[in-house]
Amino acid sequence: MVTALKELVERVYGKLLSVKEGPQPAVGIPEKREVLLRQMAYGAVLKILLYAMLERELDLPSLADSGNLKTLIEKAWRRSGLDALKPSWVDAALALLEADELRSELRAAVETLEKIPGDMLGRLYEELVPQEERRRLGEFYTPKPIAEFMAAWAIRDGNAVVLDPGVGSGTLLVEAVRRLRAMGVKRPVERVVGVDVSPLAVLMASLNLLRVEPGLRPRVLLADFFDLSPLTLGHFTSVVCNPPYTRHHELSPEYKERVARIVERETGFKVSRLSSLYLHFFLHASTFLGEEGRLAFITPSEWMEAGYGRPLRLLLKRMRLRAILLFREDALAFPGVLARASITLAERGGPAGRALLLKLHEWPTTSELLETVEEGREGDLGWGRAKFVDPELLDPNSSWTPLFERAWTPPPGTVELGRLARVVRGIATGANEFFLLSESDARRWGIEREFLKPAVPSARSLAKLGCLILKPGDWELLRAKGEKVYLFWCRKRRNELEGTRALEYIERGEESGYHERYLARHRSEWWWLEEREPPDAFLIYMFRRGLRAILNEAKVLAPNTLHCVYFRERRYVKAVLAYLNSSIALEFAQHRVYGGGMRKIEPREAEKIPVPDPRLLSETELETLAALLDELDEAEREGRGECVRKNLDEEVRKLLKSLT
Repeated sequence: MVTALKELVERVYGKLLSVKEGPQPAVGIPEKREVLLRQMAYGAVLKILLYAMLERELDLPSLADSGNLKTLIEKAWRRSGLDALKPSWVDAALALLEADELRSELRAAVETLEKIPGDMLGRLYEELVPQEERRRLGEFYTPKPIAEFMAAWAIRDGNAVVLDPGVGSGTLLVEAVRRLRAMGVKRPVERVVGVDVSPLAVLMASLNLLRVEPGLRPRVLLADFFDLSPLTLGHFTSVVCNPPYTRHHELSPEYKERVARIVERETGFKVSRLSSLYLHFFLHASTFLGEEGRLAFITPSEWMEAGYGRPLRLLLKRMRLRAILLFREDALAFPGVLARASITLAERGGPAGRALLLKLHEWPTTSELLETVEEGREGDLGWGRAKFVDPELLDPNSSWTPLFERAWTPPPGTVELGRLARVVRGIATGANEFFLLSESDARRWGIEREFLKPAVPSARSLAKLGCLILKPGDWELLRAKGEKVYLFWCRKRRNELEGTRALEYIERGEESGYHERYLARHRSEWWWLEEREPPDAFLIYMFRRGLRAILNEAKVLAPNTLHCVYFRERRYVKAVLAYLNSSIALEFAQHRVYGGGMRKIEPREAEKIPVPDPRLLSETELETLAALLDELDEAEREGRGECVRKNLDEEVRKLLKSLT
């Protein structure tokens, strides 16, 4: 079905390539012509499918017997009143098509449309429009499990009336309809309203709602949400939304100014013109909530710390903030969105109380999450950590992100890693391009082997191996592949090097100016590197997923592209490294977060990570952890590390519990 739909869209797109001018973009966001034409083609196909679904119910002329698609669809719009069929820029494609030439493809599409599982229309749109364009436009559709939870929390009873002001493909409203139906509501689609400025979104949402509630007419409005107000649309008991994440520089100055003035007038808060569009959506949507209404928004988490997020923090102080769910930096909610996501749950009215801050490291079941939020469970939940924060601590003039980390009490029976090991940066050469050599470099220069020490050049080299235990054979493999696996390490003075190839190499380095580098100028001899023993382990200090501590069985050195870990007692090494590779260790690690979810941990921060005190563990427990490191190493090399990591996490939780 999806293949047939894609082929149909591509056929229409081919015809549209002859159109000299593309449609006008919505909300002042300039788009590439090819993207607009592909969107137009998809929109035309969706309109035809919607017409076919309504044909019998509205007693419309059959597509099989008619040719002028544009005229047919305009007639269907007048008869149905559905905004999805309203004339828009996608109609230019309809004028180029005849029903006869598409009859066989359309018949197959209509016959199987209702059998497509989930939001296949939204996923197809994501396939048709390049990811970089969707990222620029802020278009990312809500995964079903997230939509299910948001709808379940926002809808308390069968009297709910639900608004999604940025409806997209309708996933949130579909889950709202299912929630209402489960509560015994008849004709639940009549209790939900969607809004979107994109004709394609309105079409996808309408089709998806018709698939779950055939025979009814979903109320999905083709409009700019900022043109609507509670006076025209009314108030709602529930507002759920995954708003567009459009950055301010993708909006026209005129549009940016207009929406900022609207929300400033409504809320009384000064809004920065550097704000992303999702912030304006959040502020405007709050005005549509009825008394004690519930609002659930999923957005990037930047508003918690950015200056432009202050109006939203002020709004949540005015409302009753129930919970904020913060995704792990490396557990991105939406593929291609290099931003940490958060879900905000708030109510209008009622006394301000403590808010639950929930840091997720994996997505639980809807029932588990609902129970945690509604009953206010705190502590380590297995799939995340939860804590309450008093309203006084939610200062709108300060960042809220640190509140998720503050006051975590290290579990009983743990000690700081620094009590067991020393963490330092790798050797700072000041000129890696000179001091790191491959086998072919060493042979070409003929450098004596006494001046070459085995090394691993970077975290990237380790990532290529996919290992957690660097074995001698791994180093040999890197050497054979031409990696720079030798460190030029010479502690002799120039007169002691007379007649050596090492001196020739040093002189060539001077010709290239390496001796003038900052670190080189501050050494007794510019080529003298600090004396180091090979570390017991390496710690990768820039990462997205989780901590990665690698046992150094190869006994090699490393430059400062890696942190080096030197343990005080060797018998604990493997057990402690296994723990450091668990998700639990990351939860307790202090680290810095950069754009795109990139994280960085400094040596002093690493030394403060609480680890189970190995002196309190039995030999069996130490051996179990050590064996899990071996198992995880093997699994990572084979690309199946996640499963073993879950086993490791379970074992670590069990150990921590036994130490309490």
